Amino acid sequence: MCRLLCIVCSMALTLLLTGCSNSRQIESAAIIENVSVDRQDGRLVYTFYRLTSGDKPWGISVSAESFEEACKRASEEYIPNLSLSKLELLLISEDAAQAVMKTDLPYVATQPFFSPVAYLTLCDDRTMEEFEKTNRTQQLIEQQLILLKNHNPSVSIDYLSVFNHLAAGREEGFPVAFIYSEKELKVAEYRLYTKKLTKNN
Repeated sequence: MCRLLCIVCSMALTLLLTGCSNSRQIESAAIIENVSVDRQDGRLVYTFYRLTSGDKPWGISVSAESFEEACKRASEEYIPNLSLSKLELLLISEDAAQAVMKTDLPYVATQPFFSPVAYLTLCDDRTMEEFEKTNRTQQLIEQQLILLKNHNPSVSIDYLSVFNHLAAGREEGFPVAFIYSEKELKVAEYRLYTKKLTKNN
């Protein structure tokens, strides 16, 4: 009797542990850690990079006219339990910046599930390519953003502060971060206005 009870308990414990493991895998697969915005063949492409312990990013790319539309398409077609609560970085290509700043930032800023301290930076095409190759690029970008902020506190490096500046509509503009890649990743400043972007080296 005691032996039978032990066997039953072991089987129940195995089933419970297996169920929890699967649950964690499903949850992790739906958590988005980073989003990049690029222009490909004249169309905006949003890539949702899922949380992963691997060395290479795991991304799903969606062509859409806005972040809101991209989130809807990604959720309906690719990632059913899409979660943006852990978003750490919005990476926007230089070519796509003007098209998305005014539409995407108001959407992100009004959704309660986005972290208000998620980084936002503009970048060149080579940085975007590096970002797709290895998870280490995100770490390097974050290091560069922190260094820039330490040397120039007026630079906005998170999406909420950028949104607040844009909403204020200041004519003199304000600085945001720009990551570019030569032999290594470097950071410069962009002066962002309501109508145009100007890079300051």
